[in-house]
Amino acid sequence: MLYFAGKNMQKLNKIRRFLAIVATLAAVSVVATIAFRMHQRSAPKPAVRKLPVQVDVSLQKVHYTETTQGVKRWDLSADRAEFNKQNDVTVLFGVRLVVNGGADTGDLLVTADRADYHNATRDVTLSGNVVGKTGKGMSFSAPQLTYLAARSRLETNQRVRLIDRGVELEGVGMQFDTQTRRFKLMKDVSAVYRSRGTK
Repeated sequence: MLYFAGKNMQKLNKIRRFLAIVATLAAVSVVATIAFRMHQRSAPKPAVRKLPVQVDVSLQKVHYTETTQGVKRWDLSADRAEFNKQNDVTVLFGVRLVVNGGADTGDLLVTADRADYHNATRDVTLSGNVVGKTGKGMSFSAPQLTYLAARSRLETNQRVRLIDRGVELEGVGMQFDTQTRRFKLMKDVSAVYRSRGTK
């Protein structure tokens, strides 16, 4: 009889120990949860970058397309855009302007660090490392260019360097018709001809 009573007491002690461990773990879990939630509330939230005062909307990876009677005239894409409602101008960064050309002329690609897209006129003022390349191998560079959408023309009053078929031209001011690929350098023009094989 005493043997069975001792065995039952051992079982009862084991059960009590088990319940004590469970209760302890539950209490630790509750304390840890409360401490974690309090830390989350007190932890500073990551700051959201505020837009400059003159910027109403900022977007990443933007793309504009201009079509006339179902025919694509040009594509304008950028890594980032900031829209200013007051001036009705979208400032673009990391810019690629592709002006579509015919089979004879090919497309014209112009890249720049920045561009101001005038929403009302669809004109684009490109600045910073402006480089243009045609599908036929002609290239030009300038500090700044303006694409006049209504005339399909690039214009600048700054110094331009143009290379085409071994001829290097430099001048101040340029008009470049994006459809016919005809260009005019306005003044202070100099030319260097490099024959093939000449470096």
